Amino acid sequence: MVQIGNIHIGSADTATPTKVDIGEAFILSQHLYYRYFCIEQTIQYYNYAHDVDFKQVIKMGLSYLEKEAAATEKQMEKYNVPQPSRSPKSVKSATPNTTLINDHFIFNQIRNGCAAAAEKNLRNAITILSNDSLREMFTAFLNNEMDLMYNLYKYGKLKGWMLVYPEFKPE
Repeated sequence: MVQIGNIHIGSADTATPTKVDIGEAFILSQHLYYRYFCIEQTIQYYNYAHDVDFKQVIKMGLSYLEKEAAATEKQMEKYNVPQPSRSPKSVKSATPNTTLINDHFIFNQIRNGCAAAAEKNLRNAITILSNDSLREMFTAFLNNEMDLMYNLYKYGKLKGWMLVYPEFKPE
C-alpha cells in the first residue's frame, strides 16, 4: 500500500516491508561517519571558543548533531546496516591554547560546515529513491540545518562576524 497525502493506493495485505538498497545503506553509513566527525570537530571548537554566549551557541549545535546522529543510528539499526566506529565521547587532553584561534574564525568554520551539511542532506534526500522514510529523514535534516544556519547568521550579524560587501550603487 502507498499513501500519498490522504490517498491510499493498494491494500495493506499486499504491502511489503520497506528495505534499503546498497546505495541507501552507503548513504546512511557515510552520513553517520560524517556526523561523528562533525561532533568531534564541534567539541574542539567549543574548547577553543572564548565568548560565553558563543559557547552556548556551539553547545546548541552540538546537541543538534547528537540528535541527528542518534536518528541515523536508529535507521541503521532498523535496517541492520553496520555502523561505523565512533570516536570516544570524551578524551582527556591538555588545556587547549586558545590564543591560537579566535571566535570569528570558529564561527566561519561552523558556518561553512552548516552550508556543507545542508548540501549533503539535500543530495542525500534527492539520491534516495525507494525508501520514503529515509528521504523524509534527510529532508527533515535539511530543514533543521537551514533553521540552524538562519539563527547562526543572525548571531553572526549581531557579533559583526558576517561578511560585509560594498554597497551596490547603480548609476
